[in-house]
Amino acid sequence: MNDQVPHKRIVIVDDDPDFLEYTRIVLRSAGYQVDTATSAAEGLALIRSVVPDLIIIDVMMSYSVEEGIGLAHEITHDPALAHIPLCVVTSIARTLDSVGFDEETVRAIRCFLTKPVSPDELLARISNYLSERRQVHGNRDAGC
Repeated sequence: MNDQVPHKRIVIVDDDPDFLEYTRIVLRSAGYQVDTATSAAEGLALIRSVVPDLIIIDVMMSYSVEEGIGLAHEITHDPALAHIPLCVVTSIARTLDSVGFDEETVRAIRCFLTKPVSPDELLARISNYLSERRQVHGNRDAGC
């Protein structure tokens, strides 16, 4: 396990099983604990049960942007989950502004990546964010 990211848990919510497997392998190889869900409903239940350090959400699931946007909205407007940072991935937009998130949800999004995402970029963005967060909050886990 990578000593720089001990016990950091990431939840990935995406309806593409290939993306889930690819991303799970990349993140686990870097020492992260990874949980996955294939729908917004499954993802929300998982997020509530494990309370991860970071959530990766695909914007378009089930051929609709409403599922990904709805999940991000649900997380950012739930007081028990709003502290969890979001990383949004998509193949349908090149900028966050073009997706359709409300202002509060946009503030919660810590990274925006377009698919396909290279392993190096994914790891760098997540590692940088979690390192910054650790420096600001010390070594406390989110929600403590």
